[in-house]
Amino acid sequence: MGTRLSEPQPLLDLLKAHDGLIVLGDPGAGKTTFLKYLALRLALGEGETLGVGARLPVLVPLSAYANALEDRDVPLVRFIAAYYRDRGIDLPLGPLLEALSARGGVLFLLDGLDEVRDLSQRSLVVERVLDCFAFERDRGNKAILTSRIVGYREVRAVVGGLQECTLVDFEKAEITDFVEKWTSALERAARGDTALAVQEAASERAELLEAIDRNPGVRQLAANPLLLTILALMKRQGVLLPERRVELYQKYVETLLKHWNLARGLDRPLRRDLDVVETMRVLAPLALWMHETSPGVGLVKHQALRRKLAAIYRDREIPDPERAARHFLDDVHDYAGLLVERGAGAYGFVHLTFQEYLAGVAIAQQGQRALAPVVAALAAHLGDANWREVSLLTIGYLGIVQQRDEAAGEVLWTLIQEDPGEPGTASVFAGEAVADAWPGGVTLGCKEKVAKVLLETLRADARVQPRLRAAAGKALARLGDPRPEVLTLDGMQFCCVPPGFFWMGGKVYDNEKPQHLNKSLDVPYWIGRYPVTVAQFRAFVEASGIRPGDNDRLRGRDNEPAVWVSWHEALAFCDWLTRTWRERGWLPDSCCVCLPSEAEWEKASRGGVDIPLAPICRTAARLFAEEVPDALSRNPLSKRRYPWGEGADANRVNYGETGIHTTSAVGCFPGGCSPYGVEELSGNVYEWTRSLYKGYPCLSGDGREDLTAGNDVARVLRGGAFFNYGRLVRCAYRDSDDPNRRDHDLGFRVVVSPIPSDLCPSGL
Repeated sequence: MGTRLSEPQPLLDLLKAHDGLIVLGDPGAGKTTFLKYLALRLALGEGETLGVGARLPVLVPLSAYANALEDRDVPLVRFIAAYYRDRGIDLPLGPLLEALSARGGVLFLLDGLDEVRDLSQRSLVVERVLDCFAFERDRGNKAILTSRIVGYREVRAVVGGLQECTLVDFEKAEITDFVEKWTSALERAARGDTALAVQEAASERAELLEAIDRNPGVRQLAANPLLLTILALMKRQGVLLPERRVELYQKYVETLLKHWNLARGLDRPLRRDLDVVETMRVLAPLALWMHETSPGVGLVKHQALRRKLAAIYRDREIPDPERAARHFLDDVHDYAGLLVERGAGAYGFVHLTFQEYLAGVAIAQQGQRALAPVVAALAAHLGDANWREVSLLTIGYLGIVQQRDEAAGEVLWTLIQEDPGEPGTASVFAGEAVADAWPGGVTLGCKEKVAKVLLETLRADARVQPRLRAAAGKALARLGDPRPEVLTLDGMQFCCVPPGFFWMGGKVYDNEKPQHLNKSLDVPYWIGRYPVTVAQFRAFVEASGIRPGDNDRLRGRDNEPAVWVSWHEALAFCDWLTRTWRERGWLPDSCCVCLPSEAEWEKASRGGVDIPLAPICRTAARLFAEEVPDALSRNPLSKRRYPWGEGADANRVNYGETGIHTTSAVGCFPGGCSPYGVEELSGNVYEWTRSLYKGYPCLSGDGREDLTAGNDVARVLRGGAFFNYGRLVRCAYRDSDDPNRRDHDLGFRVVVSPIPSDLCPSGL
């Protein structure tokens, strides 16, 4: 549902430990497959081997239960017996179910809560399921309920004994394991247990894994089990896996339409082939209608589907459209496997991805003569999460599949200019669409224009909501952030903090104003405008050859703060940067790059009693090109609690109430800058200082004790992070941690100051 709360655990272990599970996951993550796996193993009498005991598996789609509840309020157990009887299962399931459940011998497998489209009906289904679970668990029975995350949030079930868990994506190890087993199984089926089968499987496995590793688009899709399965099917059919997502979906659909039955059953040849072009001309408007009818769910009744198909054939002037509709349903169901029955009398695509892709195709096809219909269709759903994927694939189809890159760019630019919906939404969508379609899907000029608009959106603190500014930062990272101060060390900007009085301190829990006036900082220093970013830390790693620990600190977006950095690694960065800049003549021997002391950090955040008339920022190359300004003014807010003033403000800082729930690109909160022009001091990430954690306020001379203390002595952290309460992102708030520790919220920024040469990091 958000940040991972534990290390991944096998679902079977969770099932053993709990009476019930709610298994959440994205489409194709393996929810239904897991239920079918359990049903098969239990039906084969292998429940003891699984560790869940000998149980009767009862698998039922909740969408079918919802349909039954529309007619009358029927208990779940009674519905299950009727459901299988209506499907032609001639067994006394009712008495059997009652007898086994009475002695705790049933595992209820309840699939697809999100496929119950109506919210009130979904709530009723959850209520009835919980009633059933509360009764059945007391008798020793177990239950599993599955749902997409999107369909679950509004009806979240809270009851004792039910454990929520979310399926994680495949990582490299799982992908490799799947491919090894997949290729071995296929070759054994085709060639038997022979040396040739082993050899062919190894060759196929190496080629597929190589295609996944070298292709970012393929690798992204391979994290989803269903899409990885289809990738393997495509590779089996000799399809060259393309680079971009929209091309992959196009190949997916073609593969399913042409080869689904052949790939699934090697001993069952296709009796006929479907005309892919003609089928697409029918499937695309059908998918768009289905998405309009049930966005994000993709489930429609059989009769409504048939009527829509007949209408499509009628528009295409096909003779006897009713008959054509019946034949089409038979063809697609029997030969393609693209449309499937999802409960009694209801149909949907085998995966929501295909409905979304084909709906995007249908919108793009509306722009054959003019682009206005495409713009209107996208504008109508801009900002709607259920239409985001459809809209992105529309642009991709225009620019890549149809090879109309200028048309795709024109649609995006028109949306930006019209700016429908909440301010910033169109710009963020345009950025995501360009990143998705690049290269080739839009022109270079379009990419550069959209990047410029994203940067304006990121900095538009008075007009655009923080979550959209953060989204603009993410999109900008994908396109290539143009800010040298964010991506390079040469362009790194520093803000000047002049000497003089400043207030420091304040009680943590009652949020009192600072109480200690100090004059210990009697020399000027320069502090980084932003925390050190992923791109800047990567430059250090690549240039120094140091790869401390794992590579988590390089996984983030280039324009976001580097995290998972220990205090020692942050100091090593400072050491390397000091030597690098001295070699370039940018840094005199009397100064060095280091972590700020606690006092330097707090003065930069709160401001001194005297501050410059205007903040002064300089890039690293010009750091000492100008003297510290003489023009100062009295600062009446020198006791401010936050860099900007008195109250916590979600528009000025990335903290818990802002709702971003993760790190954001630096520069998204310009309204939160300090009197010296320093940004991101409040929230986003905790920042290491060089100070030891001891009595507060802590103003220890030249810092000799701080830098020469033992390697395991706690150091001060400042600034708070993206998940903290308001009182924990104040100027005065301090925390501490082991200098060897790394975490998802630990970053740093640097200062340039006249620290004695024997105390520079390189002197340690």
